Amino acid sequence: MVAIKDYSEMHIDLLQATMYPAEHVGLALSITMRQKPDDEVLVASEKLCGKLWKAEHTSVFEHVVYCFLIENVSRSFLAQITRQRTASPTSGSQHYQNYATYPMVIDKSYEKEMTPALESALSTYRKCMSNDVPREEARQVLPNACAVNYLWTIDARNLMFFLRQRLCNRNVKEMRVFANRILSLVTPHFPELFMHAGTQCKDGKCFQKDLGMQCKEGIWTPV
Repeated sequence: MVAIKDYSEMHIDLLQATMYPAEHVGLALSITMRQKPDDEVLVASEKLCGKLWKAEHTSVFEHVVYCFLIENVSRSFLAQITRQRTASPTSGSQHYQNYATYPMVIDKSYEKEMTPALESALSTYRKCMSNDVPREEARQVLPNACAVNYLWTIDARNLMFFLRQRLCNRNVKEMRVFANRILSLVTPHFPELFMHAGTQCKDGKCFQKDLGMQCKEGIWTPV
């Protein structure tokens, strides 16, 4: 039998984060304005971070970096998150690992409809492995739902951009669950910045509508 996990069962650990993020941003700001930046310690306030973000003076936020360990997300999620070019990814390898016991990650609302196809794919994979088909070839039958583990390192500036895109209701459910979980992890660490995180519609803008793609669920609010 195939093991089924829901999107809500993804697990995310914040492994590492830059200490004293507001002070790091303050130092970066001081360097731009002073000959001797450490004469006075500048701490970036929520108001200042908001002004910098809206004015697009955002390079100072790149000095704050996060590393997350992400478990039990789908392979289709992996294809989406790698579009965030300004992050450092490492994912589980279907070439070197045997995925016969990995779970499948889906919206459990559709478990009845999807399980037969997932079981068939996993059964074929196991049969290939038992018949000495190399792992790198046997993996071709694994479905997008196959779980994967992921190490993701990203700076605060690009994480803010990621959240602006991926908190949007237009995204698939798994990605929205992920983006909201990430926001809940980083906001306590650097509230001065991440209190300003959100989608374009949070600021009364939606460039998606110019492409005929605005969401149908109204303005995004944190969950």
